[in-house]
Amino acid sequence: MDRLEKIIQAIDFILKRVHEGIVIADRNGRVIYVNEANERITGLNNKKILGKKVIDVVPTSSLIDVLKSGKERLGVKTKVNNKYVYSNIVPIYENGILIGSISIFLDLTEIQDLNQKLKDAQQQINILSKQLSGFIGDKDFIVGKNPKMQKVLHISQKAAGVISNVLITGESGTGKDVAARYIHKIGPRKDKPFVEVNCGAIPETLLESELFGYESGAFTGADPKGKMGLMEKANGGTIFLDEIGDMPFSLQVKLLRVLQDNEIRRLGGGRKIKLDVRVISATNKSLEAMVEKGTFREDLYYRLNVIHIELPPLRERSEDIPIYVKFLMEKIGQRLDKKIHEISPAALRCLINYHFPGNIRELENILEKSFVMDEDGIIDVDDLPEFLSLIPKNDDFNWDFKGNWPTLKEVEQAIIERALAAFPNKTEAAKALGISRATLYRKMEEMGLNQDIV
Repeated sequence: MDRLEKIIQAIDFILKRVHEGIVIADRNGRVIYVNEANERITGLNNKKILGKKVIDVVPTSSLIDVLKSGKERLGVKTKVNNKYVYSNIVPIYENGILIGSISIFLDLTEIQDLNQKLKDAQQQINILSKQLSGFIGDKDFIVGKNPKMQKVLHISQKAAGVISNVLITGESGTGKDVAARYIHKIGPRKDKPFVEVNCGAIPETLLESELFGYESGAFTGADPKGKMGLMEKANGGTIFLDEIGDMPFSLQVKLLRVLQDNEIRRLGGGRKIKLDVRVISATNKSLEAMVEKGTFREDLYYRLNVIHIELPPLRERSEDIPIYVKFLMEKIGQRLDKKIHEISPAALRCLINYHFPGNIRELENILEKSFVMDEDGIIDVDDLPEFLSLIPKNDDFNWDFKGNWPTLKEVEQAIIERALAAFPNKTEAAKALGISRATLYRKMEEMGLNQDIV
């Protein structure tokens, strides 16, 4: 028995149990050993290749180069039996003399599967990490632990994987635009355009040409070269139609046709342009009520409302306000280049007790004002707008309202009464509340409060 065979015999127990395919050849390139894993990975019959020269079995093998040069070849992609494998080929020496080589084969498909599993695992780790810190989504889409927002996240992730149209509803300031961008960014179209259109901000006379574009000479003042519309710019990606409830009725018909036919015609043109656009729309209005009144087309409503996501107001997820505060403080600090890492418990209670008619947008506005006012690196009650320090605490409500949770009207009345008691005149009270003097008078009249105060 020669020296190479003795080496093989000594390590045979190990070679049989490794996951990779092993082929050992002598110094003439003849196969003298293969393990069971090799047959699984290469698809070659071990019994048929034993005793044969490697070059006769796999003509593209780098084995001969290794035997001639005496140098290893690592990470070589090789086609074996109509499938690709990675091979590492290492020369075997004894007392400085080359006596053979060992080839280690790895299934390329298995490596790709492992890489994908690793990516999936890393993604899951990132999600779990964000869950543990109270954040779920991406750097803009903060969700928290509120069950309603957890449902929003679940539906958003489901919606991201398909091309069905999505309708996002919710009060102003709840983050409908942020949710739309999140759906686009985690979906297969993330590298394609995301085009945002505010249907309420563009004049009706311009909205059609902005959406669908126009050809040269389509109307007076038009660009002589014509113009590509926003729908075309979003081709292959996503178009976000914000404030869809403000879209003129006449344009609703044309939008419906685009959604049905997946094509547009520019104004003044006859050529049809094929489109592949995913539509996400949003509104703070009740489209169902508009359909009943005849101000919004029913057929368009059902085209847009394939997947419905409703964002709850901030007052219905107050348990997550500390999470939003933490996130927004970091965001505002970067924008203003001012570091504030702490908010006092008293200031945080003021925020939690507030009903936020402007939702997260208002919370961000309040925190930014507090950043500007802060002088000691800690946001305290004195740094918050004055009206927040007038908000009754839960204990006060339990006394004033006999243990029943108050309505928004009762909260508003309690705040106004406290402001009137805290300030010497209505002008200062109105200023502290962030409303005009006339609005304060109107609300006092609606609440039946004494208006004799100066």
